[in-house]
Amino acid sequence: MSTAQKVSATGTDELPSENYKMIDALGHRLRVYDEGPADAPTVVMLHGAPHNSSEFRFNVPALVGAGYRVVIPEHLGAGGSDRPEDVELYWAPRDYDRALAVVDALGIDKFYVEGGDRGSIPLWMFAALNPDRVLGLISENVSHLNGFFVNPAIDQRRRSWYMSYFQFEAAEEALREDDWALAREFFDWHPDMDLILADWERPNGLKASWLNWYRATMNPDTSKKMDPLPSATVPVLLFYSMTDPYIGPEQLFVGREFIEGPLTIKRIGGAGHFIARNAPEVFNREVLNWLGDRESERRGN
Repeated sequence: MSTAQKVSATGTDELPSENYKMIDALGHRLRVYDEGPADAPTVVMLHGAPHNSSEFRFNVPALVGAGYRVVIPEHLGAGGSDRPEDVELYWAPRDYDRALAVVDALGIDKFYVEGGDRGSIPLWMFAALNPDRVLGLISENVSHLNGFFVNPAIDQRRRSWYMSYFQFEAAEEALREDDWALAREFFDWHPDMDLILADWERPNGLKASWLNWYRATMNPDTSKKMDPLPSATVPVLLFYSMTDPYIGPEQLFVGREFIEGPLTIKRIGGAGHFIARNAPEVFNREVLNWLGDRESERRGN
């Protein structure tokens, strides 16, 4: 059953189970969604936190229907991937290492990458470190990482308050209280809260799919520092919504200094932080137009 058939039949609750496979990535098993012809142009999609591959269930049918192959690795701790307890395994650059291992295991040489939120770090690392393999980058709200992690503006520090709060064990108890009332309010832009809570309520689910990433990546006392990345020279499609409560617009301007390839910015009103999920029709249309242009350029048309 294709994704389009599954979406029509089930009301878009999930992607077709037959398109998932387990892939070893540096000693841990990741569940990976893979649909589309093996020889088709490939789009590797990197989901955010706290979610899994189902975040893209409204986007996959459009991409596959247009002739693309879609590969979605579920990050460590998310969805059907392994959920180890060692916090250090969730350091953000390791998401990139594991995603690269998945791409290599599938024998994919050149590809497009798309992502947001937790997926933003491996997204920009792919483009900055593999310009010979990445055909283009599609980002939701987050510009080049040097514009976020290198001396962020005070407005962004205010928006990122929760990254410090989640370092404390008391945060887990607070999130669970009153049927996850704080969590539901915090994610007021996310329509998939019930799916997210189902992930959290599994053993080690909340820590593995969400809190451990912050504790490994953003702890001011113990986290490793991320090195600045080279500039991105690949074509970039950057979506931004002014209603994103977590990511401020300043990083768009700072990050622009590190984008040397062709840059297209699309503002989508009212889409919040999770643009592909919240505004799939506009997102899909713009992505397919942009990918079509890139493919025409590649073929010399």
